[in-house]
Amino acid sequence: MSNRLPIEVNPFRLIEQRRILKGMVALQAMPRVREQVLSVKDDFVVTLEFTHSASQLPMIKCYVEGEVELECQRCLEPITWVVNTESEVVLTTSDTDRQPEDEGYEVYIVEDEHLPLLAFVEDEVLLALPTVPRHEDCAPFKPLREAEVPTPSGQEDKPNPFAVLKDWKKLE
Repeated sequence: MSNRLPIEVNPFRLIEQRRILKGMVALQAMPRVREQVLSVKDDFVVTLEFTHSASQLPMIKCYVEGEVELECQRCLEPITWVVNTESEVVLTTSDTDRQPEDEGYEVYIVEDEHLPLLAFVEDEVLLALPTVPRHEDCAPFKPLREAEVPTPSGQEDKPNPFAVLKDWKKLE
């Protein structure tokens, strides 16, 4: 098993050959993931199986495993998040092909029969991360306080301008 994945492949050729690529991807190779995480425990372990769907559509089965540290959005402390994702993506060369979506598959559009593998894997890792990472039980960074409604001083001394109307109705 090679530890490095190719940078770019022709996925349709690999599907014809029914190839399986396995390798490690470092955080440094994924700039968009690097912006979202504090750190990574180890490189991501990636397995890409190039195959066909049940209806013979070109497909990639992607398995990504790894562990990252994110910032809890409640207490701002690090939280460990295990990335263990499995996805099946149908490849197409046109965005007008609706057959994969009708069958319930995710679609990935391949231009010029070239697939940048690192960008593909990076997309799968980003989809596996939580939108709002937080611990199940933690205290907020700043304690919550009830809002106090200030009572303006001197407001009781002012006469009500509508009090005249109350007396006016009695005059009729």
